[in-house]
Amino acid sequence: MIEIDIRLPLAHFTLEVRCTLSANVTAIVGPSGAGKTSLIESIAGLRRARGRIAIDDAVLVDTARGIDLPPERRSIGYVPQDAALFPHLIVSENIRFGGTDRDRFDSLVAALELAPILSRTPASLSGGERQRVALARALMTRPRLLLLDEPLASIDQPLRERILLYLRRVRDLGIPMIYVTHQPFEALALSSWCVVLRNGAIAADGPSRSVLADPDVAGSVDNVFEVSQPAHDRELGITRATTSDGLTLVLPYDQVAEARFPIVVRIRADDIVVFGEKPASISSRNVFEGTVASLRATEGIVDLIVTTPAALTVRITRAAAQDLGLRAGSRVWLALRSRAFRIVG
Repeated sequence: MIEIDIRLPLAHFTLEVRCTLSANVTAIVGPSGAGKTSLIESIAGLRRARGRIAIDDAVLVDTARGIDLPPERRSIGYVPQDAALFPHLIVSENIRFGGTDRDRFDSLVAALELAPILSRTPASLSGGERQRVALARALMTRPRLLLLDEPLASIDQPLRERILLYLRRVRDLGIPMIYVTHQPFEALALSSWCVVLRNGAIAADGPSRSVLADPDVAGSVDNVFEVSQPAHDRELGITRATTSDGLTLVLPYDQVAEARFPIVVRIRADDIVVFGEKPASISSRNVFEGTVASLRATEGIVDLIVTTPAALTVRITRAAAQDLGLRAGSRVWLALRSRAFRIVG
């Protein structure tokens, strides 16, 4: 349980955040300059906010009682955007700077696949490799809380999705995590709870899937699923897998054959095709019957929530919605092209 009730004057506004976080992973989402980094720096002790911060029974800050623990006494792991590795130490030495427990070192090296680079210097590493080393170093301290400040911001998209796999492994270690990002997909792939910051205040908070289903919050709209129970068919080139909502998806075999399930897949709302009648002949293996639960029209675009075994978000033009005569309660069929899925796993 993380309790936050702080106030911190900044250049353009005052950061004022009050919340209680109990999820294993909480995403802090918001535009640049919203106060996300200032918030986690206050938790880490790098900024001196007034108010109260507590993790379970450990009080980190309580200005009314004169408590303000220095960063080294907060038992918090912090990974900034730039990784901040020690340039004069090789990778293994950077990791061991966080602790000397050999078993923990070995388990983290295995989980984050760092063995091939242990003898290299930070200057020789890619952005993704540096972030994995920084994660291992932070986790070697056995933190009570892990803070990640947009760790994938400077990494290109294909590698970003690869690093998300490692972050999901870190999540499975059970260490509470606060993950700062402005990418809704990262928040959906990792977190179960989401806090949206705007101008230093909480604009929304709640379950990640609910909060980030709002296009005003998420900007672009993704459908994100965790899938398991794979059934591979190499000859046909497909893999069938089941989402946590009970939806059976057909995925490209070549993209998931070597993946460690469960994995996360996503498909954008505007990559889903809507039919007013059941299509008689179509190449897509993912065709679902559903009912339009809601419609929201903005500037020529209509966002639909369609109830199938899972709720799917679909984005089409207003002209398409009018041609199909869509309204709440309309029966539709959706086609999700397998190659349109992005895979994290």
